[in-house]
Amino acid sequence: MNLAPNKLSEIEHAQRALEDGSLLGKPFRGEWGNDYWVKWSTMTEAFRRLELGEGAKLLDVGCGTGWTTVFLAEAGFRTTGIDLAPAMLVAARERAQRWQVDVDFREADMDDFDLGTTFDAALVFDALHHSDVPDRVVANVAGHLRPGGWVLFGEPSWLHSISPRARKVHRDTGCSEHGIRVSDLEQYCREAGLGEFRRFFEPTRPYEGRVREFVWQWIRLAAANVWAAPQAAIWLAARKPALPAGQTASTR
Repeated sequence: MNLAPNKLSEIEHAQRALEDGSLLGKPFRGEWGNDYWVKWSTMTEAFRRLELGEGAKLLDVGCGTGWTTVFLAEAGFRTTGIDLAPAMLVAARERAQRWQVDVDFREADMDDFDLGTTFDAALVFDALHHSDVPDRVVANVAGHLRPGGWVLFGEPSWLHSISPRARKVHRDTGCSEHGIRVSDLEQYCREAGLGEFRRFFEPTRPYEGRVREFVWQWIRLAAANVWAAPQAAIWLAARKPALPAGQTASTR
């Protein structure tokens, strides 16, 4: 497999993390704070509002160590997770075994994959910003949705592109770290035949201080609602058009 340098860096970084035992820490260990629990509550609320019923077939794109995939399986969905890095999938399968849930994990590059089947919905969480060809990723995901199916994106905003932390991660690991603009993401979706956009917004983090911390949370919440805020993901759902009445989709 002839992979770009950034992809090789992702694979190597995941292998090192697997070997040093840190790969399964996300999202539980202290260095992850409470960020991912806020994002988990956002994605589950979004899927509820999109009326994705229990038992729906769901694709988790760029699933990493599989915590979202396993949690979604626990929530009643039939989940498949794909990731480029074999070490990530080792950790993901170990996680699923610990939780005793049935999850299908497959090695695949989100820039170019064909699983030979379609899904009721897809999740692209914290993954698209690692791709140098996000439009291609969106097109691949759209091709794996059944007519009427939804894809939910949860990605760092354009502020990620200028984040000192993101720049450090890129220097240290070689992985691509891009920010995502809502307008660009909507354009990628339109080009892939997706529409009917719906925006979702993260709640605030837990806080203790009733003055300074409260004010900061309020500012972040308001800023994310109208523009962008540090560490606040953008959440966008897009739908594949349903088939006209009486027409059936071809099977894959």
